[in-house]
Amino acid sequence: MRKHANRRLGFTFATLIFISAALLGQTFEVASVKPNPSGSGHAGIDVDGNMIRMTNVTLEAAIVWAYEVSAPQLSGPAWLESERYDIVAKTASGAPEPAMMRALLIERFKLAVHGGTKEFPIYVLVVAKNGPKLKKADPGGDDMSSKRGHVTARSVSMARLADFLARPRTGLGRPVVDKTGLDGVFDFTLDWTPDSDAQTSEAPLSIFVALQEQLGLKLETQKGPVEVLIVDHVEKIPVEN
Repeated sequence: MRKHANRRLGFTFATLIFISAALLGQTFEVASVKPNPSGSGHAGIDVDGNMIRMTNVTLEAAIVWAYEVSAPQLSGPAWLESERYDIVAKTASGAPEPAMMRALLIERFKLAVHGGTKEFPIYVLVVAKNGPKLKKADPGGDDMSSKRGHVTARSVSMARLADFLARPRTGLGRPVVDKTGLDGVFDFTLDWTPDSDAQTSEAPLSIFVALQEQLGLKLETQKGPVEVLIVDHVEKIPVEN
């Protein structure tokens, strides 16, 4: 298990853990959690409408999704990276939310966590050499929608963009801190090739290159304080469905 964090959160883990406890009422309508002893190397997480399917995933991957962190942020028993599970859950309406998955993991695996802080490599978001390529917007919108390899933003700050880039879906695996010095909010779109698609893409475009070419921004490596998520207790065999 990689022991420490690689992401700066918009709020502390202590707050997140408190919210997790408070939101236990926000649960899935139906959920199935089963160990997967197949030994298959294929694993995936798919959200489709009001359903989420985690197939042959490690518990580490499920916790990462539920707490919206990267795997290096997680400290816990080594088997979190080896034991695999199938998790299928459905909401009464609307898309599955991370808070619902947190509640499910607490219920079925008796998961208990707490937060801490360590200093580790991070990315800082800065303006590229030739300047930003961003459209200034009026405040008040703050809308960001994303899908695989794409994000559309309306009236979004650079701090919000940095927070998005730090999320697991981008594959950066580190916290991202805004040091662009750009105040206000902006409209923009960003398209890149996810790492898992790079080998099959005719013209793969990494998120690093996409940021420079499309937004006039770049990511630089530094060291800084990073929040970590520490597993205090978790059970290998989930509560029966």
